[in-house]
Amino acid sequence: MINFFTVDSLIINKIKKILNKTKIVLVKFCCSLGKYFLNFNGFKVKNNWVKNDQNQINLDKKLVYFLSKTRWPSFKQLKHVGRYLTKWELRIVNGCFFVILIGLIFISVNFYNKHLQNLPINGGNYIEGMVGAPKHINPLYASVSDVDNNIAYLIFSSLFKRDKNGELINDLVESYQVSQDNKNYSIKIKTKVNWHNDSSLTVDDIVFTFNAIKDAQYMSSLRTSFVGVELKAINDNTVEFILNEPYAGFLDLLTFGILPQELWQQIAPSAANLAELNLKPIGSGPYKFKSLVKDKSGNIWAYTLIKNDNYYGQIPYIEEITFKFFNSFSELLSALNDNLIHGVNYLPYQFQGEVVVQSFLNFFQLRLPQSTTIFFNPKANVALSDKKVRQALAFALDKNKIVNQIYKQNALIIDGPILPDSFAYDTNIKKYNYNIATATKLLDEAGWQIVKINQEDINNAETEIKSTDEKIRKKAEQKIFLGVGEWRAKNNEYLIIELVTADMPEYAKAVEEIAKFWQVIKIKTTINLVQANKIQSQIIKQRDFVALLYGGLAGADPDPYAFWHSLQIDQAGLNITSYANKEVDQLLEDARLISDKNVRRDKYIKFQEILVEEAPAIFLYSPNYIYIQAKKIKGFDVKKIIMPHDRFSNIESWYIKTGKKLIL
Repeated sequence: MINFFTVDSLIINKIKKILNKTKIVLVKFCCSLGKYFLNFNGFKVKNNWVKNDQNQINLDKKLVYFLSKTRWPSFKQLKHVGRYLTKWELRIVNGCFFVILIGLIFISVNFYNKHLQNLPINGGNYIEGMVGAPKHINPLYASVSDVDNNIAYLIFSSLFKRDKNGELINDLVESYQVSQDNKNYSIKIKTKVNWHNDSSLTVDDIVFTFNAIKDAQYMSSLRTSFVGVELKAINDNTVEFILNEPYAGFLDLLTFGILPQELWQQIAPSAANLAELNLKPIGSGPYKFKSLVKDKSGNIWAYTLIKNDNYYGQIPYIEEITFKFFNSFSELLSALNDNLIHGVNYLPYQFQGEVVVQSFLNFFQLRLPQSTTIFFNPKANVALSDKKVRQALAFALDKNKIVNQIYKQNALIIDGPILPDSFAYDTNIKKYNYNIATATKLLDEAGWQIVKINQEDINNAETEIKSTDEKIRKKAEQKIFLGVGEWRAKNNEYLIIELVTADMPEYAKAVEEIAKFWQVIKIKTTINLVQANKIQSQIIKQRDFVALLYGGLAGADPDPYAFWHSLQIDQAGLNITSYANKEVDQLLEDARLISDKNVRRDKYIKFQEILVEEAPAIFLYSPNYIYIQAKKIKGFDVKKIIMPHDRFSNIESWYIKTGKKLIL
């Protein structure tokens, strides 16, 4: 066996020759490899030999190191390694290098996945379509129009706003305190808040806005909400609201936008609704006005906002938001299908099947405190003054089938005036589940018996209709109207219900289904569709209906005072069924004055028990709010909204563009 570690003059000469070609570093490297592989192959140097020749080995190393400029070989030198290794040893070396390479790749990929992430970056333009056009982007007037309200929400700041779960959170408010009697609200506002024109927002702006709301000359739609409330400035950053009497839901009212006093005080109150600032507003919100585009007729068809880089809160990622306006949902859908817009503020259910690019869109189902209800007016039809008749009409409806026919289960069945996601909801509330037998029994007990009309009766009625006796003529008219069949009658009067609703596809479909169900219990139902923009003035305000199918927002606070207290029966109120109950009045009065949620809940539960038992209305369903957005828009995380504009409650988290960032 060759003593690899013994160096004599002959070996040194050989080493020198090699160094002339490859430099001494390669020799050191090869010696180390040789020693390793010799040991690996079973060549063991005896301990005694190693001990005796250790000095010689050290001298050899010193000689090699002396002749070497560096201890690491170059790539040029490495090509000579093969001279000193067998083919089998080379395979092992190559295998080791391969394993090392695979390991490095694995480590790199793992590091990339764990430490390099796609994160939102600034930029992009979001385009949303809406039916309608802006007119008053002004907190004083915007509440009557979803289009105005949506844009105003992004431009103006408010004292309080909603988070993604519909909960009330601070906006301009730094902190607040409520007096023990719940009549005084002391509010401290944030400092260093600027308007879009770079001037500072102060408490004077808040006082000015509130006084403008209360001033009848401004004709603000918010005025009635603050009757009996005053506001005064305490110091440079504190205001105090003073209430005549406590109101538990008062903070929910303080979500109106704040106007800049410096600009609006120059405009006469009576001319405020005509000011140019209504279309080119100055606010302090996350976005500010950039431009608008009109057609030849002067109609606005595009409105663009740009992000406010001086915003006091989290600055949004999306650079611009453009709203495009359409005359109808058909035009809106056409733009969506042609990829001309990235989102739709709201799309009725009957149009969803016409969306042809659904795979590229997100359909967000948002909870909204909206309820669709059938309201009865006993003054217009005396039959409805009987509780058993109203209950029978409720038991005769299959709510699940109605919802499936219209909304395909995208709505929540409700059984009372307070929605299930409210803290005041009665979980044990009485339910009028579909039961034809119970409905029939109740009608029989109420004296409404089934009467059969045959063709002979119709023929006789055609003769009797010419009678001069009003009672005979009226009865004949009813028979001809009802036609051949079985119908409910009492004291020679037939039970006929006129069901009124807004002329909208989902409502029209709902009343058709309701009429079919009531026909099963032998009640004739006529349908009257009224233009949506006339339903308030012609039907609700005038109380001109027998039964009305209507949907409305309940608001953030569960307080139903405006809908069911007897003081709200007149035309100015919303108690359209003329419902009056002294115990209910007292419960509603007490509940709205108490801040303790547990006490309020107890009173509202008792209120629900009474109201649902007496059935002045049939509570049907609460439809979800469908918000459509292209999948390339990221960050939307809203679950519940109080108003449609609350879908923008986490607008600062939306993004379109992303970039890589190293996270250690």
